[in-house]
Amino acid sequence: MFGRRITKAENADKILYTRETFEDFPDYYVSDSRFQDPVRVTDANPQQKEYAWGRRILIDYENSRGVKLQATLTLPAGYVEGKKYPMLVYFYQKMSNRHHNYSMPTYDDRPHMSLYGSDGYLVLMPDIVYTVGTPGSNALDCVGAAVQMVIDLGYADPELIGLQGHSWGGYQSSFIVTQTDMYACVVTGAPLTNMPSMYNILYKSTGNTNQGAIETGQGRFGRDVYPMKDLELYVSQSPMHHAAKITTPFMILHGTEDGAVDWNQGLEFYVAAKRLGKEVILLSYPGEPHHLRKEENQKDFLQRMKQYFDHYLKGTPAPDWMTNGIPFLKMKHKEK
Repeated sequence: MFGRRITKAENADKILYTRETFEDFPDYYVSDSRFQDPVRVTDANPQQKEYAWGRRILIDYENSRGVKLQATLTLPAGYVEGKKYPMLVYFYQKMSNRHHNYSMPTYDDRPHMSLYGSDGYLVLMPDIVYTVGTPGSNALDCVGAAVQMVIDLGYADPELIGLQGHSWGGYQSSFIVTQTDMYACVVTGAPLTNMPSMYNILYKSTGNTNQGAIETGQGRFGRDVYPMKDLELYVSQSPMHHAAKITTPFMILHGTEDGAVDWNQGLEFYVAAKRLGKEVILLSYPGEPHHLRKEENQKDFLQRMKQYFDHYLKGTPAPDWMTNGIPFLKMKHKEK
């Protein structure tokens, strides 16, 4: 159980808090200040018993350097031991600390574990640890090790594994798609793709340059390590510069008004991949920021992402938008 929203009574030895697991909605409980003899005082989500949901287990694994890591794995509703299932992998940095989080279905631009778990998917959320200078390679190593462990344990069908990441996860999923054929398809959202150019443009939401964030923030390239000084290192960790090696179908999501990762990062990766003859789709949402804000666009992307994974991981027919697309100028006209 995972507890939060803890409130202490002013004049009594009572604590009010929520308690949750992946399967248990975060209802409120009352206990004493030692959290003894808790009593549930709300039943805010009785309708959940009407739905298939799934459950979670923890997976232990090691990366290539022998670092011990964990991943949380959602088993689908009605899981049958010994059966191999299609699997969606979603990641960012550390994810095992979300093991007990309730998966609230909502509109968003990232997959929801209960949605996929209710429809026959495994969902893996692995941990990543980093060394300075090689963020893409570290993600490739740690995520791949977690996936291989789940395959070795007999849960996942190795031919039916999809990958999704957004923002920093989008950078990592974009790098991974250039390095391995382990995945049947990849969806990457708001991705950093050209690290040398990303270094020298603005984080528009604040007006600052990206230089600090890439050297000593999430980028982890190292203090005073920049592309004008070590271009070879930046190129080695840049998805754009490995696009020729892509063998996996992938799809990019990007809002044209992204204030964190410039839209041109996604566009540049798409154009390069198309020029190289790769199987790629760009879902470009006019006027949208780093995370989709308009409900109709959130719904639209969630549906398209599900259709995309269902096609490659479950063999469902490809919808028209996947095969024929929508011309950019027509999309702009529709927006007006």
